[in-house]
Amino acid sequence: MTTEHTPQPSTPDPIGRELIRHSQLISQLRRDFDELASNTTDIAADLVTRLEELADTDSGRTTVRSWCWRDLGPKAEEELWSQLTDWADWLRGRYPLAKKIPACWSEHPEIVEELTALWLAWQHAYTDPDAPLTAAADWHDRWLPGLLHRLEHGPLCLNCSAEHASRPSSAYA
Repeated sequence: MTTEHTPQPSTPDPIGRELIRHSQLISQLRRDFDELASNTTDIAADLVTRLEELADTDSGRTTVRSWCWRDLGPKAEEELWSQLTDWADWLRGRYPLAKKIPACWSEHPEIVEELTALWLAWQHAYTDPDAPLTAAADWHDRWLPGLLHRLEHGPLCLNCSAEHASRPSSAYA
């Protein structure tokens, strides 16, 4: 006579319980690892995007960044020159005191550098969403007057009132 035997659920022995617990821990670690890998991929993608924005911009993008004339490629230099010229023209028309910046500013490398720095500070103050609320006031109180003072009384003082007067080449040696 054949009797069917139905297995009875048994309570696992201590080793079986430990194996089940380890299996659950491994599953949780796998889920945590997958989530971490996904987050890391997102962070890496953000980092690559930020690094590309900081790189030489021969791509024609106009993202605000620090500029170093010495290190620019030709397309980035052309882009910067166009933007800086537009901004300097706007600045000279907007602020009567900015007329101290001579019309021939572009012929003086030191003034080009100063205006580049002033423009970047202006961009930070007016376009950076993370700029402190006082950034625009600082620009008006510190950065613009500082440049204007150096143009009138300091090392940037020029003799270009009516027409361009080149500095002697020895000034740049």
